[in-house]
Amino acid sequence: MGQSTHINKNGQKKGKQNYICVECGRQFIDCYETYRGYSDELRNECLKMYVNGMGLRGISRVKKPGGKYAG
Repeated sequence: MGQSTHINKNGQKKGKQNYICVECGRQFIDCYETYRGYSDELRNECLKMYVNGMGLRGISRVKKPGGKYAG
């Protein structure tokens, strides 16, 4: 983002105030959440299982019971 201070409110998205820069038209929110992805340990374990021939559905069953692909 640039250093412009000419911004306007531009609605809300997922409960957070959305802003727009009047000069360049770029949209942004005031404060972003921290990354909430999977841990490096879990990611590496799943990749190892996949490389060794286990399917994504099977990995999901083993690592995340009740997940999207659980039987």
